[in-house]
Amino acid sequence: MPKWWEDEPIRFECQPDCFKCCMKPGVVTFDRGDIHEAAKFLEIKTSDFKRKFLKKEFGVYEMEMEDGQLCQFLTLQGCNIHPAKPKQCHTYPFWQENLRSRNHWQLVAGFCPGIGQGPVIPVEEIKQRLKDFKG
Repeated sequence: MPKWWEDEPIRFECQPDCFKCCMKPGVVTFDRGDIHEAAKFLEIKTSDFKRKFLKKEFGVYEMEMEDGQLCQFLTLQGCNIHPAKPKQCHTYPFWQENLRSRNHWQLVAGFCPGIGQGPVIPVEEIKQRLKDFKG
C-alpha cells in the first residue's frame, strides 16, 4: 500500500533567512561520514571536530541543543557548514516521524514555513532522503 505522500504531491523549499529548524531544541546526530565531511570543510582533524563540537552517547556522536540554545554552526548568514551539514539536517523535513501521516505533516508545516512552498519534490527524492536519514 502506497504511503500518503506517494499519491499526493508535496512541495517544499527552504525559505530565505528562516533557520527555524536550526533554532529548535533537540539532538543532531553525526555518523562517521558526517564527521569527516564537516571536519574537512572546517579544515580541522576529525578528532578535533569531535572534541570541540560533539559528545558521544551510547556509541553515537551527537550535538545537543537545549531550550534557548542555537546550533553551534548557525550564523546570521545561515549554516556555517551548509555544504557539509549532517544528513539529519540535509534531509529535513523528510523524516519518517514527519511523514507518518498527512496530519502530522501539517503539524510540522505549522513550524516549517518551507512546507507547501516551492517545487513539487519527486517521490524518489523523498524516498532517498528517508533512506539517507533513518532518525
